[in-house]
Amino acid sequence: MSKPTLIFTPGAWYPAAAFNPLIDLLRDDHRCHTVAFPSVQQSTTVKDLQPDIDTVRALVEEAADAGQEVVVVSHSWSGLPVNSALDGLSKSEREQAGKPGGVVKLVFISAFLPDLGESLIGAFGGTPPDWYNRDLENETVTASDPHQLFFHDVPDGAAWAPTLLPHAWATKVAPATGAAYLNIPASYLLCEEDRAIPIAVQQVMVERAREKGAQIETEKIGTGHTPYLVVPEQVAAYIKRQIGEAV
Repeated sequence: MSKPTLIFTPGAWYPAAAFNPLIDLLRDDHRCHTVAFPSVQQSTTVKDLQPDIDTVRALVEEAADAGQEVVVVSHSWSGLPVNSALDGLSKSEREQAGKPGGVVKLVFISAFLPDLGESLIGAFGGTPPDWYNRDLENETVTASDPHQLFFHDVPDGAAWAPTLLPHAWATKVAPATGAAYLNIPASYLLCEEDRAIPIAVQQVMVERAREKGAQIETEKIGTGHTPYLVVPEQVAAYIKRQIGEAV
């Protein structure tokens, strides 16, 4: 059987290209695709979460319909659209429907694990982080100091910070419409030095999901929010382990 297709979903503000150093280490053995979220690419026009959900779903469905097993690698905010996009797309559900392929694993990297009906801002008590900068006219949001929040330990972090784009505010307050982590085996890479989503928050989300019946394995990595730009070799090895490959 061929190795699974990997679909990478970046966090809020991030360009799809942020995954390139990681993908370069995996593309020889795996088909790799990266989602370009409408809420980042066309931030001033997106009014809810549905365009992002549809984008993830279309990529996964195309791979599954081609008979491919799929692993979705989700970073940060993208846990919201990812977990909302996969109803009926797990391999087990597709087998029951007489269809080929499907999602066999979710790999979360300091990612949001929403309850059904929960928004990102809602999960944090309804109050946005103090480092959110809202643009009310354009209905977007940016991070006040992305270098220190996301890239403080990235060797060329100062170069990555300007690549971030405004993000549609609506996607911060839109509710999750699914909780795929309850139906699909998952793993979670806990980022110990994360300044955007502290490790304590990551751990609370994982434990809450487990209490609801999710099967989530965890592993820690001693980096900030973007480990795949700090130690891409370690993250590539982590992903391979999660899909049963020898490292």
